This record gives sequence, C-alpha cells and structure tokens, in this order.
Amino acid sequence: MIDRIRRRGLLASALFIGLAATLGNPATSLAQSGDKTTLVIANSQWLDALRGQNLWAAIKKYEEVNPDVMLEQEAIPSAEFADKLTTEMGAGQGPDIAIMQEGLFYTMADAGFLVDVASAVDGVDLNGTNENGVIDDVRYGIAWQRAVYALIFNTEVTEAEGVAIPATVQELIASAKQSMEKNPGVIGFTSRHQINDFTGWFMDFQNWAYGYGVNWVDGDGNLTINTPEAVAAVEAFKETYDSGIIPIGDSMPTQRTRFKEKQVAFSIDNSGGTLNIASGGALPSADIGAAALPFAHPGAHQQIFLGVSSHSDHQDEAIAFLAWLVSPEGQQSLRGASGPDTLATDVPVTEEFAAANPWAPTFAKLAETSRSTLIPGYEVETPQIMRFVMQAVEKAILTDTSAEEALAEAQTQVDRQF
Repeated sequence: MIDRIRRRGLLASALFIGLAATLGNPATSLAQSGDKTTLVIANSQWLDALRGQNLWAAIKKYEEVNPDVMLEQEAIPSAEFADKLTTEMGAGQGPDIAIMQEGLFYTMADAGFLVDVASAVDGVDLNGTNENGVIDDVRYGIAWQRAVYALIFNTEVTEAEGVAIPATVQELIASAKQSMEKNPGVIGFTSRHQINDFTGWFMDFQNWAYGYGVNWVDGDGNLTINTPEAVAAVEAFKETYDSGIIPIGDSMPTQRTRFKEKQVAFSIDNSGGTLNIASGGALPSADIGAAALPFAHPGAHQQIFLGVSSHSDHQDEAIAFLAWLVSPEGQQSLRGASGPDTLATDVPVTEEFAAANPWAPTFAKLAETSRSTLIPGYEVETPQIMRFVMQAVEKAILTDTSAEEALAEAQTQVDRQF
C-alpha cells in the first residue's frame, strides 16, 4: 500500500494541478479577524440537528484557553462533501482542517493535500483508531470518531406489539412487516439505497457484504468482486428492497428524521447516526434499542479523521488545535457530544450516558469486531472499486439483471482498471 500511494500521489497531484489551473490561483481559506487567527474546519456533521451543535460547542471550548484563535465552520452536506472538498483542495482553497471519512482521507493524503501532524500527538496515548492515520511512516491524520453499525429499533413499537428482534434478513423483513401491519403509517425499515448518495451507501452496504463473508480480496491480494458471498449479500439486499419495507426515494437525513419522529420500526445505522436520531426528536433516546446486525459475520465501522491542509497559511495554529483536542481536556469535551463513538484516546462513556441511552453499550460491544469500510491493500482505490460494486447493486435491484450477472460485469470493470 505504501509504495502504491507514493507512485499514485504523483498522478493524483498532476490531476489536481490541472483542476487548479482551470479555477485560477486562489488564496487559502485562512482569514484574519482583527488580531485573531481564524481556523476554518470542514465537517458534514455540523449540519446534524442538535448533535452538530453539541460537537461544535465541544470544540469551541478551545477558544476559551486560546483567545487568539477563532474557529469557523465550513458545513458541507455529507452527499456533497467528498466532491466539494476535492474541488476546493485541488484549487488551492478549502478549509484549514478537514474532518473526513477514512476513504477521503486517503485520497487527500495521496494527492499531497495534508501535512504531518505527528507533533500534535507527542506523548499522547492514542488507541487503535489512529493506526490508519499513518501513511509512509508519516502521520497525516488523527482520529476524530469511529462509528460502528448496529441494528436499531423503536422499542415503543417492538415491545408494545410483541415484535421479535431479528437475527437474520428474513426475520428482519418479517418483523418490519409486522410493525407496519400493527402500526399504520409506520415505516418498517430504513436504509440508504440510492447511488446519488454513493459514499454513504457503499459504507452502509459493507455491513451486508461483510455480514455475508465478503472480503473483496483473496489471499494473494487480487480483487474478488463476483464471489458466492457477494452474490448472496446483493440478493439479500434486493430481497429487502423488494419487500416493501423501505421508503424508496427517501434520503438518509429524511429517514433519520422519520425515525426520531416515531415513524420507523427498524434501521441499520452507525452510532453517530443513532445519536443524531436520539437528539431533539419526539422519540426519547431511552426508547431506542440496539442489537447485533442480522448477519452471520461482524459488520463495518466508519472511521473519521482530522487532517490539516497543506494549503493552510496557519498550519502551526491548526496543529496546536489538534494537540488540544487529543489532550484530556479536549477529549473529555468531545466525549460528551460524541455518544458511544470511539475517540482518539480511550475515554469511556459515562454511566449516566449509558443509563440515559440504553442503546449505547451495544455499539461499544460491536466495535470490538467491526471492520474498516476500506479494502485492505486498496485503501486509496476503495471508492473507485466500490462505485463499480454499487452500480452492480443498483442494477440488480432496479432491473431484471441477476446479482451474479451484475457482479460479473463489475468484476470485468475492476479487472480492466486495476
């Protein structure tokens, strides 16, 4: 992986240089406000209702101990985040600090858009969530959060109506249908299912893939897309899609809003999304339940990293902010706004939080066996590879093409490119 990143970095940089030429030679995003340095921090989570406010309030505490620095949001919708950040960085613009999914982090590092932030963590006892933040022995990223997936449900529906908590996909469909029959207007199950939300969908779908035993690579490092396990995963997703329990066409933000307004029975979501659902809606957090995914094998987690832009005029100030964030003070502040997500250091969820949010311990348990959404050995290329896969999934659920035929086409496309 390390050697490939070095070689491809030259190609990626050339592409971004070309993009920058078409957009001009803009200045960096860093602004001066009087005698204060303004650090712009990009994150899609700033747009999350209540959770986004809490996360922002947590890091704004930095200004109390560093009055010469002012933090400023760049809030980008999750479905647009990768494209917008890539375009901005390619033009020499963009934020000073980006909070990004692991796949995008690798792309940014590969293109030379991130700087070494090792000095921010000198002497800090980091946990395993930070391992993939090091590329070619250089630390380009520090863990912001790790969000693991679980099956979540509205206990007001399941307990009142005696709906069983499913352990298989077939049981999920049955329980979702039972919930809909006994509660008119309730949606049985929510899930991303549209290619226009590609990044979120491919990460969510990895739970189905991993759950059915998919690895995407063999023991020799060859990409294996069309396998019996992958076919089974796509067929299971299609069965769920065709069953009538998913609100077809709804975006994930809309589905989460429906859940928090007591309109959904089941969902597969990550811990961050569940905290969003538990924040500020009609459904009390205490009435949200969580269980293992309805698959035979463990699922995935979303790893989110912070990185400092190589375009920033105030890299030292940005790194100083990261140093505060991984300090006991910064981590404790972030803990309170992050729910059960794993942070850069081991800061346990408080007993009070676990008592008020009974779904939280399940996520912590599932994090012990969850896997990265990235393909080992193909971390930078994962989004490209998974686009072929998700196009195959879309074809299988929307046309008469079988899962095996669709994945065979994806295998051919992957073989040609990689």
